[in-house]
Amino acid sequence: MSLLIRHFYRFADFTLDTDQRVLLRDGKPVALTPKVFETLLVLAEHNGRIVTKEEFMKRLWPDSFVEESNLIFNIQQLRRALGDDARRPVYVQTVARRGYRLIAPVEEMLSDASPSEPPASRFSSSDAQSHPDVLNRMEGSQNLSTDAGNHHRTTTSEECAAAIDVARTPSTRIGKRRVAIAFALVVLAAVAGFAVWKSVTNSGNDLRRTTELSSPSSIKLEKLTVTGESSHGAISPDGKYLAYSRDRNRKSSVWLRQLATNTNVEIVPATERVHGLTFSNSGEFLYIVKGDPTTLYRVSLLGGVPNRILDDLSGAFSISSDDSQIAFVRKSVNSDEQQEYQLMIANSDGTGERELLKTTHPNAVAAPTWSLDGKSIVCAYGSSAGGSRDVSIIEVTVANGTRTEVSPDKFFHVTRIAFLPNRTGLILSARRNFQDNTQLWRLSERGSEFRQITEGFISYGDLSLTATADKAVTSQTVSISDLWIAPAREPQNLKKITQAIDNFCWTPNGQIVYSSTTSGVEDLWIMQPDQVGLKQLTANSGVNGTPAVTPDNRYIVFMSNRTGSFQVWRMDVDGGNQKQLTYGSAKNFPAISPDGKWVFCDSTDNWHLCKVSIDGRESEILTEYPAAYPAVSPDGRFVAALGRDGAKRDLVLLPVEGGLPMRRFKLVEGDFSGNRLQWTVDGRALIYAVELNGEAHMIKQQLGGGVERITSFGDEDLFDFGYSFDGRFLAVTRGEWQHDIVLVSNLDRH
Repeated sequence: MSLLIRHFYRFADFTLDTDQRVLLRDGKPVALTPKVFETLLVLAEHNGRIVTKEEFMKRLWPDSFVEESNLIFNIQQLRRALGDDARRPVYVQTVARRGYRLIAPVEEMLSDASPSEPPASRFSSSDAQSHPDVLNRMEGSQNLSTDAGNHHRTTTSEECAAAIDVARTPSTRIGKRRVAIAFALVVLAAVAGFAVWKSVTNSGNDLRRTTELSSPSSIKLEKLTVTGESSHGAISPDGKYLAYSRDRNRKSSVWLRQLATNTNVEIVPATERVHGLTFSNSGEFLYIVKGDPTTLYRVSLLGGVPNRILDDLSGAFSISSDDSQIAFVRKSVNSDEQQEYQLMIANSDGTGERELLKTTHPNAVAAPTWSLDGKSIVCAYGSSAGGSRDVSIIEVTVANGTRTEVSPDKFFHVTRIAFLPNRTGLILSARRNFQDNTQLWRLSERGSEFRQITEGFISYGDLSLTATADKAVTSQTVSISDLWIAPAREPQNLKKITQAIDNFCWTPNGQIVYSSTTSGVEDLWIMQPDQVGLKQLTANSGVNGTPAVTPDNRYIVFMSNRTGSFQVWRMDVDGGNQKQLTYGSAKNFPAISPDGKWVFCDSTDNWHLCKVSIDGRESEILTEYPAAYPAVSPDGRFVAALGRDGAKRDLVLLPVEGGLPMRRFKLVEGDFSGNRLQWTVDGRALIYAVELNGEAHMIKQQLGGGVERITSFGDEDLFDFGYSFDGRFLAVTRGEWQHDIVLVSNLDRH
């Protein structure tokens, strides 16, 4: 007989196993991240009662400062997993301005059954309330155990009372001996909890003081915009004004807000897309990067027409402390059709351009910021193309271009860098790993100390500090993305199926393999279009995505960065026998030949096309020019890819054996999107997607000439599309990015 007493909550056809920390639906596991599981557990423990947002924050993030939007995200993910609707909830109800409540009836259970057996006895949490004498006797045991050591769960008075109530209920199927064991274990848990509590109490206030000092809870965030339309913001050096963009239909207006009075005025009307904002250090001017190609403008805060300063620069730039010079990055395409990056400086009126540093893809330069003394520029340097953590923070001397690494710490990507006063350190908005969200970090003066300031499901992008660094503004970014399916002849009738991101594929027998963050990172899942047979294929193995299935339905080929950089992998269609196929430089976007013997992909080092056997031998280079997002024709004779004609993208058609392009097709005006090329079933046309005038469009390019627009998706972003093997159905992943500006206070105390 087992001495293991397990604790469950049951509602509808769900069972919450608190010991195994798994949610079951009809006995089958439901994928939940640890934080989403904990969110459901809190609701179950307080069944029928409103759990306030403050209670959630203290329970889920006790020692960290995170935005309330992380809780909202958890609730959204929980509803997706339960199949609940926020407008017509069956399980989780939102109580406006207060919190959330689990409204489905919940049964609480104890069992000594093995994990494969059903719980042996049930009782409702409401039963304990009918015995106030039990509650009174057990009141002293509430909250006595602590979280020290991750395996101690707090024993509440309600749980103890319910355990005793089982022994008093004649209809229970737990024998007296089992009840005695259960009662003894509960008492032992309470005694052990009291001992731990006493030990912690006796350890004194020093421990609590240390926790308070090291916690980022002193940081305060206040949302300044709530429309989801503001991707860029800057705060004036004196902290009195906020400049921010409002993005609609791929056009941006620029607004100025007086923070004390909360009054707003539009200073630049909506024309082209804004890519960056910065105040001059005097506070008299606002610098704006906008347009395509990008151009830097300067506008007086007193009004007037923006003055054109510099052309062809990327979004991130920096103004020297005396407002006399500008640091920026310029991108271009060299004679080998590869991207080049130049770290440049110029006078504030745009004259006197000078190059400090030049590098070629895959290494890039980004996020330049002037040092406070004006003698150097700190920036990000390295490669993130392969999905690995290879970006450093470097300092470039203005006088001679000498390059010095600031810190040994590496990142996947750095968005912005800002100096703290008196050169006491740096604040970064950066992603540590590909699968992470962009967070705020603090780096000490000499790079010896490195701390994370924010955490959670929200990404923090743009970054601007006041002169004293007591305040800052940053942009929050959230992606909403789902998988939609429709008959191919009715693309306007797409139906939302489930949460999914980025690339997916159809299997020959009509299933869908797709990427989802339901597990907490990007993993691959498989299901029927009606969600029957849902199964997770990858787990605990980095970021996995961009799947393709062999025509015989035997293998799924995909890319994963589990070994440090993106490589092509293969697994059985059920997720078994996962095997790495490529090595060396990172590889992207695999495509499979019709005979299932070859995998085509592009190399992130130079975007040249290569192929590898489905059995995983050494890869073979097929082109000496860019050829990305490969797609093999249905007859196996040709490969179509995204090429480059100088600075412009085009479609290239080449023999499956490689070599020079046989034909080139000019892309329809707009930005290539969707990360995919797909052949029609008859092999007579190619389908791709572009973004034009704020809308995503699917385009059919006939090989014999002629272009047709298939459908458009309004102002939603199109992340991927794909037709089923027989051409009868169309699926897309689409959604939107929401951006808002937040004010960060007490940053200088962290």
